[in-house]
Amino acid sequence: MKAGRRKGRKVGKPRGKTCRWTAELDDVLKIAWARGGLRAARRAIRQHQPQWSWYSVKKRAASLKLCRRRAPRWTDADESHLLWSIDSNASLALIAERLGRTVAAVRKRLRDLDYTAESLGGFKVKDVADMFAVPPARVQYWVAEKLLLTKGGRITDSSVSKFLADHPEKIPFESLSVDMQNWLRETGYPDRAKQKAAGVDNE
Repeated sequence: MKAGRRKGRKVGKPRGKTCRWTAELDDVLKIAWARGGLRAARRAIRQHQPQWSWYSVKKRAASLKLCRRRAPRWTDADESHLLWSIDSNASLALIAERLGRTVAAVRKRLRDLDYTAESLGGFKVKDVADMFAVPPARVQYWVAEKLLLTKGGRITDSSVSKFLADHPEKIPFESLSVDMQNWLRETGYPDRAKQKAAGVDNE
C-alpha cells in the first residue's frame, strides 16, 4: 500500500538540493542578483527553469554567498545628475544605468526629493524611444495603434511589459547596450537563447 502510494504520488516542484545548477545558471543568478536582489534573480532564473521554486533560488544565492548589498549613498553630484537628467527628459532606465542603480531606486529617490509625481509613473514617448532605440514617431504610432497604452498622458509600465513580450521583433535588441538588454529581459522581453534551445524560434 505504502509503495503504491509513493509510486502514484505527484512530484512537486524541485527543491534546492534537487535542482542542478550549472556555471551558466550561476552567472545568470549573480548578474540578476547584482541588479535587483532576490526578486530579479528569481525572475531571471525562471526564464531558464520555470519550475524551480523561490526557495531554490534563495538557497543557491546563499551558497554562493550572495547577500543584499547596501545601495551606495546618494551624493550631491548623484542628485544633481538625477534631476538634470529628469529635466532633460532622459528615461528612468537610462538614468538608472548611468548612476549604477535600479529603476526602483531612482524612483524612490525622486519621491524622497518630493519631485513631481508625473515623473515616477509610466514613461514618456521619449523614454520608450530611448530604451528601444527607435524614433519617437514610431513609438507614437504604436500608441495610436493601441500596442502601447497610456494613462494620464504617459505610457503605462504594464503595457510596455506586454509589448516586449508580444512584439519583440519590433525592437533592435542586438544594438542595445548589455545593461539595457538585461533590463528589457527582466521587464518582459523573451529570452531568445532559451527559445532557440527549445526549438521554438521562428527565424
